[in-house]
This record gives sequence, structure tokens and C-alpha cells, in this order.
Amino acid sequence: MNARTVTALTPPRVATHCGTGTHSGVLERTFSVIVLFLYTGGVLPLLCLESGVDFDELEGDSVTRFTWLAVYAVTFILLTRRVRTTLQLFVRERWLILLCGVAVASVLWSVAPAVTFRRSIALLGTTAFGLYLASRYTVAELLRLVDWVLGVSVVLSVATVAVAPTYGISSDGTEWRGIFLHKNILGGQMALAILVSLFQIRRRGLANCLVTIVVLALASLALFNSHSVAGMLAVVIVAVTLPLWPVLRLQRPLAVASVVFALMTLGAAAWLVSTQANAIASAVGRDASMTGRTPLWAAVIDSITNRLWLGHGYAAFWLGWEGESGRIWSSLSWRPVHAHNGFLDLGLELGMVGFALFAVGFTVAVCRATPLIWRTKTAFGVWPIAYLLFIVTMNLAESTIMVRNGMSWVLYVVTCMWLARSHGDSNRAVTA
Repeated sequence: MNARTVTALTPPRVATHCGTGTHSGVLERTFSVIVLFLYTGGVLPLLCLESGVDFDELEGDSVTRFTWLAVYAVTFILLTRRVRTTLQLFVRERWLILLCGVAVASVLWSVAPAVTFRRSIALLGTTAFGLYLASRYTVAELLRLVDWVLGVSVVLSVATVAVAPTYGISSDGTEWRGIFLHKNILGGQMALAILVSLFQIRRRGLANCLVTIVVLALASLALFNSHSVAGMLAVVIVAVTLPLWPVLRLQRPLAVASVVFALMTLGAAAWLVSTQANAIASAVGRDASMTGRTPLWAAVIDSITNRLWLGHGYAAFWLGWEGESGRIWSSLSWRPVHAHNGFLDLGLELGMVGFALFAVGFTVAVCRATPLIWRTKTAFGVWPIAYLLFIVTMNLAESTIMVRNGMSWVLYVVTCMWLARSHGDSNRAVTA
């Protein structure tokens, strides 16, 4: 079974000959690294904002839009080189494809059809890049690339705070934002960097991970100073559960039951923290991080009920005063650009239909990821379930589900595609 699982998580390679194939492989890895760095959301948006370029946090600028269109074009060209593998993954992960299909179709009922059309193209491009990564790289290969990209983001963020605090620290001088536009973006990326670093250390051992340990320490420092509650919560939950997953490999019902109970307890604790964030923040003297989420969520739920089944259209709700978000803005003392909860944003945009499709697809992914833990003895067998837990925890207080041009959605697509491939190949092997 171990060999089958390794094969399932190892995409077939395009044949290479002479020097051309090797050169092509280097170019593809270079392209992957550059685009992954763009998906972190670092450097470019901040430079545009601080240099006075006409940059909008929702739309970006013309240079950024052209850059992403070029990325999408190259991605689709690369996918055509792996038509068979791409189609296999496409067919197997039907729930994810259906969800994206509903997002595109929502242009028909969107409150802002032009916005939904434009942003759904970006969503398809982002999803396509995740599909490309899943067809091109193994788990080990991609995590090395992601580890390198996030490591650079960590070092640059800390260096920016130290050398150019005007850029790296928010205007009130209390919260780090590093190379990103906002402290919550920094918190999310640092939390992901910590997760990937923990996997690298788990795989290679402490003695062989000096650089990774330094990155881990710097990422922890940046996360703490970002005051991102969602990032901290995600790191704590994943770090605590990471050693528990291998217990599922034991043939001991009591040990497995204990792990399940511990996971349920942690899940309940995470839900409690997210729903009582304001009270907890006030109790510890932290008012700035979470204040305003409770009334925001109440207003968002009201807006969801107005278009319960199909929603307001993909990415068509938070459009400032002129959009549907204007009513919520008028009832709050601040101007959120999303619901600070990925599940609520999904309900706003695609209604209960979209939420149900995501929930079913996520449940299928969990059902595929759990047996993968005992089918393979490597650390990589734990990655899918750990990342699924990470994205759920992050979205209790932030919004990264189906976010275009975002690292979180790319890695979710990759994880689902890997699991679909593993499940399909394993079934064939068993029935053969």
C-alpha cells in the first residue's frame, strides 16, 4: 500500500531529452517560484501603495492586472503539455470543479455582473495554477518550493521592519505588516511559513534544518508582532495536532479514540475562540485585533438571508459604498473589505448552494486524507489533513476560501487534486 500511495502522489513526468528537457524543467521551476511569491501578496502591492501609484486594494492596478493575465496565459500553456494528467485530475475532483463552475455561472445573478465576470476569470486562473502544480510536482518537491518562497517572505518582512519601519510597521507603530499591505496578510503568511517549516523539520530532523529553524524563529517573531489572532490560532491548533495524526497508524482503538476526542475538543475550542473573540480580546487588553467582528458577522448573516440560496455573485459583495457592502459599512465604525470569516463570505457570494458544494468537497477531501495517514509512513502523508485543518482554522476569523490570486486557495486546490489522484490510483490498484 505504501508504494501505491507514493505513486499516487507522484505525477508522471514529461519526457525530457538531451539538454532541452532539463532547461525546460529549470524554467518551469523558476516560473513556479516567481508565481508562488506573487501569490503571497508581498512587495509589489506595498510598493505600489507607498509610491503613490493608483492602487486599489480590491482591484490592484493596470500593471498588476497585466502581470496576472500573463501568469494565467503561461499556466494554461503549461497545462496543455500535460493534457492527460490534467484531465484526469479535472474529472476526479468534481466538487471543486463544480464550485468554480457555480462561481463563474453566478455572473447571471450577480449584483455586479461585470465585476463577477472579471474576478471569476482570476479565480479560474488561480485554480488552474493549483492544478498545474498538482500535475507537475510531488508533495516533497512542492513543499520545498513553498518553503523557499515563504522563507524569503519571512526574511524580507523582518528586514523591512528593521531597516525601513515606515514600510514594515503600520502607521500607529504597534503592528508589523512586513512586505505586505496589512498585518493580517503578514499573519496568514507567517502562520503558513511556520506550518511548512514544521513539516520540513519533521521530515529532515533538527540537526539538518538549521536554516529552517532560523526561518521558523523569525516567522514566529513576525506573527507575534503582527497581532494576527487568526494566524496565531491556526498555528497553535496545527502545531498541537501535528504529533497526534501519526497515532492513527496504530492498531489500537483506544489511542485512535483519544486522538479523535482531542481533535474534537480542539475544534470546539477554536470555534469558541473565534465566536467570542471580542470578549477574549478585551479580557487580555487587546482591543484592536478583534473589535468589530461580532457586529460585522451579525450584519453579514442578515445580508446572506437576503439572497440565501445563490448569493450576491462571486466577489460582488464588498465593493465599497456603492456595492452591497455599503449598508454594512453604514452600521459599523470601520470599513471591512471582507467578512473576516471565509465561510460567511462564501455564503454572501454563492449562497447555500456554494457553501454546500464547498462543504461536501471539503468533507470528501478529509475522508481521503485520513486513510492516507496510515497508507504511508512518511511525514508527507500527514500534510493534506494538516493543511485542511489549517485552512478551516484560518477562515474562522479571516477569509481565504476561493480568494483569487491567493496562496491559500492555490494550496487548497493542490491538496484536493493530490488527494483525488491518490484515491483514484489506490482504487484502481485494489480492483486490478
